[in-house]
Amino acid sequence: MKKIVYKYIYYLQLLSIGAAIFYMSACQEEQMEPPVITGVINYAPSPNDTVVTTIQTGQWVVLLGQNLSTVSQVNFGSIPATINTALFADGSLVVQLPSIPFESVPADELNIVTAISEGGMATFNINIIGEPLITRVRNNETSPNDTVVNVLYPGDEINIVGYSLKNATEISFQGIAADLSKVVYTDTSAIVQVPADLSGSNALLANTITYTTGVGSTNFSIKIIGPPVISYISLEVPHEGDMVHLYGYNFTAIQSFTFAGTEITNYEVSADESVLSFVSPALAQSGPVEITTLAGSFTTVFNVNEIALINSGGVGILANMEWGDYFGWGWGNGDVNLYASDPNSDWPSYNTDYGVGYGLYLVYKSTPLEAGEDGYLDGWGGNQILINDGGGQWVPTENLDDSGDNWALKFELNVAKPWSGGTLCFRTANASNYIARYEPWKVSTSKTTPVTTDGWQTVTIPLSSFRLEDGNDDSISKVSDIVGGSGKTYFRIYLHNYRTSTTDNFEAAFDNFRVTRR
Repeated sequence: MKKIVYKYIYYLQLLSIGAAIFYMSACQEEQMEPPVITGVINYAPSPNDTVVTTIQTGQWVVLLGQNLSTVSQVNFGSIPATINTALFADGSLVVQLPSIPFESVPADELNIVTAISEGGMATFNINIIGEPLITRVRNNETSPNDTVVNVLYPGDEINIVGYSLKNATEISFQGIAADLSKVVYTDTSAIVQVPADLSGSNALLANTITYTTGVGSTNFSIKIIGPPVISYISLEVPHEGDMVHLYGYNFTAIQSFTFAGTEITNYEVSADESVLSFVSPALAQSGPVEITTLAGSFTTVFNVNEIALINSGGVGILANMEWGDYFGWGWGNGDVNLYASDPNSDWPSYNTDYGVGYGLYLVYKSTPLEAGEDGYLDGWGGNQILINDGGGQWVPTENLDDSGDNWALKFELNVAKPWSGGTLCFRTANASNYIARYEPWKVSTSKTTPVTTDGWQTVTIPLSSFRLEDGNDDSISKVSDIVGGSGKTYFRIYLHNYRTSTTDNFEAAFDNFRVTRR
């Protein structure tokens, strides 16, 4: 009898264990159902939560489907997104697209959304885009003549190859827009014609394709042979006999050349056609620099020889160092002094170290500075130059919201003795204390070379060079960050030693502080 009872108990135990295993297996199977993606919609309140067929990096979307609550990873174009499971439900999943390095993602994975859970994996095909990216430029020819090109000419028909290029809102060459109505798009390229006339190119965009879509914009560097482009002028306020150098591109087949309204016929061009040099004649007026070649023309957006404006005052003039309303400067207790280049001057003292006939100018001297030392003091003391607003406006009031890239602080500088190791700091007077650093002797973080100038030279400091945190942090976002709503401020110029070793002596002359377009 006992054997029969034990036998039944044994069978009951087996049945119980089997039932438990079956139940656990059923539960596990229920939990391990693979995810399913059936569609993608905008992550936005109704009625904007519409179905989308194209999504872009940084966008928040909702994946629709089944078994999505257990998803542990979501990839877009094989790139994992950061997920928050609190935004998951069984039938929907909210996620933000990550930044995608399109050029590194295999083409067959680029437009695939993948959801992964313990139960399996689901994929969904959708067009994924980001900011446009150009990888190369080809001839618009049939293979094998569709070779990569490194030089463009006006009128060329080219194939721009890259990612996220569809539906461009602008394609420009050195700032000159192409005709978008003739653009032909493929999945990874755009066939476009370079404008036939590139006259009036933007000097800041020389040898540059700018490609813009509704998502963003990118620049691509490539040599463009066309009209001349002037990038920099060594001396914008020359006196008779001064050597002036124009740096830029395509100084070839020149038909006419004027500097401040004066025609220049005697000049030399470097072998690579990137430097044009001439000896300045006597100039009677202000005006732009204009060069016309067989390929087109270029005119600077600013005037040179602004001595007329500098002497009479006006928008952009901060300090001309001459007696009058736009004298505009002060000095601390150090060795910063006013000198005259006129031998008949009684005061200030006559000084021939920086030439004759240049009016009044400041000379800033500094003895060697220890590591971390500078001449700045929050007041009129210290070894520093103080540039007042002089009553002048930095930029027209309608341009106060312009980018700092479009405007520049300029002045003439003459460094007669070797300069190395000390940084000239231009510190604004507003509460944010933006600083622009000028270090022409700094070749790299590990290499320096002493600097002198060949007489007076024009220094150009873009207003975007003014940054927070001792000149190393965020740049200004617009001109008014420096000058506020009034459009006026003053700034201090002082030498600071950011190096770990002691600097040498410093001595340089300054003149004609102004703000102009770039």
